Amino acid sequence: MEFLDKLNEMTNGKFSYLKVSEVEIQKKPPIVKINFLLPYDILDSMQEEDKNIIYENVVKLLPESMQVEVTYTKSFINEDVVKKYVLSYFKEKHPTVLVEDSEIEIKITNGIAFVKINLKSMFYDYFKSMDLNGSMTTYMSHKMCNEMRLEICDSKKDLNLDTDLATEDSITIISRRIRTDNHERIVGKAIAVKPRYIVDSKDVEDNAVYAGEVIEFKRNESKKTGNSYYVFKINDTTGNLVCKAFAKYQGEGDYDRITIGDEVIVQGRKDLDTFLHDSVLLCSNVSKCTIDKSSIILKEDLKSTPLKYVAVHPEPFVDYVQDDLFSTGEEELVPQYLLGKSFVVFDFETTGLDVTDEAIELGAVKVTDGKIMETFSTFINPHIPIPAKITELTSITDAEVKNAPDMSDVIADFYKFSENCVLVAHNAQFDKKFVDKYAKINGYLFANRVMDTIDMAKKSVLCKNYKLGTLCDYFGISLEGAHRAVNDCLATAKLFIELVKLGKF
Repeated sequence: MEFLDKLNEMTNGKFSYLKVSEVEIQKKPPIVKINFLLPYDILDSMQEEDKNIIYENVVKLLPESMQVEVTYTKSFINEDVVKKYVLSYFKEKHPTVLVEDSEIEIKITNGIAFVKINLKSMFYDYFKSMDLNGSMTTYMSHKMCNEMRLEICDSKKDLNLDTDLATEDSITIISRRIRTDNHERIVGKAIAVKPRYIVDSKDVEDNAVYAGEVIEFKRNESKKTGNSYYVFKINDTTGNLVCKAFAKYQGEGDYDRITIGDEVIVQGRKDLDTFLHDSVLLCSNVSKCTIDKSSIILKEDLKSTPLKYVAVHPEPFVDYVQDDLFSTGEEELVPQYLLGKSFVVFDFETTGLDVTDEAIELGAVKVTDGKIMETFSTFINPHIPIPAKITELTSITDAEVKNAPDMSDVIADFYKFSENCVLVAHNAQFDKKFVDKYAKINGYLFANRVMDTIDMAKKSVLCKNYKLGTLCDYFGISLEGAHRAVNDCLATAKLFIELVKLGKF
């Protein structure tokens, strides 16, 4: 920075450790406020004489008409501090890129911060042609004095709508994705990236991927060259997209396999077409597919949070061991990660293992600031007989669920109970698919971040297996009444807290 170079020159490099953290310019009256960043140990020992020298030279560098205010901020780093700055960089500079703290690895060696970011494949591809290293290094230079060395890696994972949305505000132009199956390649390469909502598309995009039902299809012939080209329109229920393909370069005859009513996934560059006077996706890869319509959820179709509970009323949870911890001043033992946050640990009991089966019980507990505060528990009427093997496993009978509330009321109450909370489950993929199923039917979107205690445990401890009972034995957690939802939740909540303490997730 030219300003710092001149300041160092005027002071013979005496204050070369200084970095400019922030500059604020006020027009009336004209004031320049400069905040310098410097190592925490230097600021503690800095003499007033040195501060006066810095101030006098800053005044000389700025117009005489400006008043000057100089302040200082200590620069201190550890793994948590650096991770916080990395996350704030993406939030400020690339808000549509979802980066989880678990995807960031920090190591501090000899005062140097070594940062490794395991980006999801779609985001890694997005940054490949950009100078992410330079941009982030510049940003971090205003946050800390220490040197940073950055490594960006492809995690070989794609964004998952079920687990990668932290809040409803996170449903952005990048994160809203549609699930597709049964791909049958028509032209080009297989498409591995999940398609975005058409309604979220921009006029100009590189490497755009969309899916939809073909509602118009036409083969044309260029009057100038005589070459064939295709124009077709797809609809994904959120909007229409015009696609264009030139048979000269690829797909001569292949595109004729597409008919109106087919569901397709397309990939290519989206740009304005001067001939068609529209924004058009120029196809490079095309496949037929099956679109999972349940994965398309629009905000305008969603219900707001219920004002009150209807079928299930949460109850306070009392645990004398837990209360003793908080009442004896030992709450500092609670991991920093849990403070200021609420987590809802939940568990379903169902008539089977497939998403087409029905829920018969839902249990949940709320953990706030590291303390289990409330329980949420109810039977659910599945409106079908409970298989004998499920009754044997869970002890839940048809008689017990006969007069239980319907899932339409339960899911509304659970939506209210888990609002603004991180969802936690043991084998979250199983339980979250039931949440999403009933949420979709009843007009809710659980866009909460999801954490899985199985994944956390695999990163933290070595066990013969990662069943709930095995892990509870490992940590000395009581698991009474297993395979009853609220009992499993209480055990999972205590397991979750123990895993957080290890800090390896």
